[in-house]
Amino acid sequence: MNKMLLFVYFIFTLSIYSQPDWENQRMFNQNKYEPKCTAVPMGDFEGLSKLERENSPYYYSLNGDWKFHWVQKPAERPIDFFQIDFDDQNWKTIPVPSNWELEGYGYPIYVNTEYEFPGTPNPPHIPHYDNPVGSYRKKFQIPAEWENRRIFIHFGAVKSAFYIWINGKKIGYSQGSKTPAEWEITDFIKQGDNLLAIEVYRWSDGTYLECQDFWRLSGIERDVYLYSTDQCRIKDFHVNAD
Repeated sequence: MNKMLLFVYFIFTLSIYSQPDWENQRMFNQNKYEPKCTAVPMGDFEGLSKLERENSPYYYSLNGDWKFHWVQKPAERPIDFFQIDFDDQNWKTIPVPSNWELEGYGYPIYVNTEYEFPGTPNPPHIPHYDNPVGSYRKKFQIPAEWENRRIFIHFGAVKSAFYIWINGKKIGYSQGSKTPAEWEITDFIKQGDNLLAIEVYRWSDGTYLECQDFWRLSGIERDVYLYSTDQCRIKDFHVNAD
């Protein structure tokens, strides 16, 4: 009996971990920084008084035009696009933040109580023949004054699930389309040119939790930026009101 239970457990575990991350209901993130309040260090009290993070010398926006490639299903995506020497000269560009459906890739969907993808709902599975994937590439440089500081990358919202690479190395995975995602990238970047690569899936098992009255859109929907902190810092804070 014990051997049978172990066999059943083995088969169950194998079935879970053989699934893509975006169909695995036990996978929400990989290596993401723990949630905290959104804050950017300022260089001085004068900058702090303006209450605008763009005024900080430790804030670096990655918004703007990114190289972009779109396919209808995961099997058609460029597998090695995150490599530094990948040739993206023939790729078009897309503004970030944006929804790719509003930039001519696929189409926006409006439904209420129905799911937006075709076929009979079968949680946590998503149709593999119709799950658009957007591949993004962005080159950037780190400010020289950030030397010997900790560096983080912040995504305000990406729908529905995505992977991230820096300089050809996988950093992690995130699933939580309307919440920020952050990683510390200090050990993965260098002075000079750096390459950021993002692979976004339109639908994931989390889509089953979003069956409500709203437009179904995809892509990097909110700001993307870097910020830098001292080695010793206040990581998080909160306010208790009376």
